[in-house]
Amino acid sequence: MNIYEVFTLKVAIAVVVAIVGLSGTLLPWFLNGRKARDRILALSDTFAGGVLGGAGLIHLLGDGMAQFRTTLPHVDYPLALLLAGAGFMLILLIEGVLVGDHRGSGDLSSNRTSVTARHETAWQPEDEGTRYYPVILLIVLSVHSVILGLALGSQQALAGIIIVFLAIIAHKGAAGFALGVGYARTGARLRRVLPQLIFFTTMTPLGIIVGGSVGLSLTPHGAQLFEATFDSLGAGTFVYIAAMDIIKTQFDSPGYRFQKWLFAVLGFLVMALLAIWL
Repeated sequence: MNIYEVFTLKVAIAVVVAIVGLSGTLLPWFLNGRKARDRILALSDTFAGGVLGGAGLIHLLGDGMAQFRTTLPHVDYPLALLLAGAGFMLILLIEGVLVGDHRGSGDLSSNRTSVTARHETAWQPEDEGTRYYPVILLIVLSVHSVILGLALGSQQALAGIIIVFLAIIAHKGAAGFALGVGYARTGARLRRVLPQLIFFTTMTPLGIIVGGSVGLSLTPHGAQLFEATFDSLGAGTFVYIAAMDIIKTQFDSPGYRFQKWLFAVLGFLVMALLAIWL
């Protein structure tokens, strides 16, 4: 495939990602019963965590290291590992400092809320500022989404596009569902919050198209460096989201523990097996 065909494929993928994300955000309004929603969210979330962790460690980080060795053969410094750490610390800054200073108070071990909504925002439905916390969740998830989109948009090889696409799809549906649960539990009408849900669904496609457009404008060497950079940054953010945002928090919440572990392992194994062929 030439670079323009690859870009067209990325645009098509951006449309698919938007549809999956929007479907995830709308699903809570059509599911009956909180228990059903929480079980679906817990298992899909841990599966997505395994997929993201596998994609970050096995594929993105490995590809970033290989790309830097090719493009900067005389540089001995482990740039890919440095950038992966930077990506990890960037998300920690956003969630632990910038958003953390504006979280609600309350018992975070409570099971009254979606665990994914809680780990993103410490959102408590009976807090004084409840109405603000889905908005914070929207901001955090949107930042995640743009970074994930840039990681896909920077890919030059079809194999890399497929791997990152699968990781994004696995996470996008679960993240969208978490956001939808957060809004649904405030009692908000779907019509009122729909513009915000649509905003969330456009963030990853925006990152994909921006990353793809930048890649088109660069020389082949520059495009390789761009891909190596965002492979490495993406690896760090994928690992953070998988380990800190999803897996740790899901296991902090009681219920379905062995099933959660199985789904996390399954997600990781999917990425590990794909490394044989891609």
